[in-house]
Amino acid sequence: MNTRHAQIILTIMREGSFTAAAKALFITQPTLSQTVRQIETQLGEPIFIRGKTPLQLTPAGELYTQAARRILQIETQLTEAIDMLHGSAKGTIRLGFSPFRSDELLPQVLQGYFDAYPDVQLSTVEAPSARLEQMLIRAELDIALLPSEHHLPQLTYRQIASEEIVLLAGSSASIAKRIPSGSTIMLTEAANEFFVLPREATGMYHHFESLLLQSGITPRISLRCDNMETAKRTCALCGHVMLAPYMAFLCDSVAMKNLVHYHLSSGAYLPPFYIAHSKEHALAPHTKALLTLMTNRFRMMTAYRE
Repeated sequence: MNTRHAQIILTIMREGSFTAAAKALFITQPTLSQTVRQIETQLGEPIFIRGKTPLQLTPAGELYTQAARRILQIETQLTEAIDMLHGSAKGTIRLGFSPFRSDELLPQVLQGYFDAYPDVQLSTVEAPSARLEQMLIRAELDIALLPSEHHLPQLTYRQIASEEIVLLAGSSASIAKRIPSGSTIMLTEAANEFFVLPREATGMYHHFESLLLQSGITPRISLRCDNMETAKRTCALCGHVMLAPYMAFLCDSVAMKNLVHYHLSSGAYLPPFYIAHSKEHALAPHTKALLTLMTNRFRMMTAYRE
């Protein structure tokens, strides 16, 4: 196996088809198919089960892809080690976020990180936690920030914090005119407000729904939205309210100027938030540095409370 062959097989698995993989690799599909046949001839076993949709690996293909990931990881680590010998760090960190989180933490640490590692690039992916965990296992990501209630044995999880759920409101909302920002309230104080909520299919919505049910509130929903920035701006401009992680408020200076916030007397929290990475693949020093920066920044911000 060489690194080019390893990259080809892993690209096919990542893209889900020969057609998509050929496009991603900038080669024709016949050329890709011929290369795969050559790899299978060298291996002495088929790698893919022909005629199966979605694409599936044979037992030999499973072994091949596991070895391919290890080989590419070793090559990356060697390159990084050589760069460190020359006093520099180069490469790309592949970073995953669960929905609602990509705008919270990363921008808070980027300036300091790029000052220390100017030749390192970041590539981010936003996806549900379960998908991010599988991408970590397949070595398609280096680290991921995610809420997780069920830890996978192949991954290492570092808990950052448990996030408080707060109520955010536009300054023209009736609750904002009655109660000072930063107060601790019962959620029933917002029973007559218009709510901006995530779509029902999202994990965060189920935590918010549970809070609303416990409070006996049937919310008047003005907007369902999975983009945190859009949700906050809608509340600010329309005088509506939303439930959100406290971090989503603290990390955004614009939101802090245009929204009021309330702590809930029930003391509601989202599931613990983690930074996760594969146990099988060692982290490069510059990746560990980013992980430490994000961990420290997150803990510092979530420890703050007015």
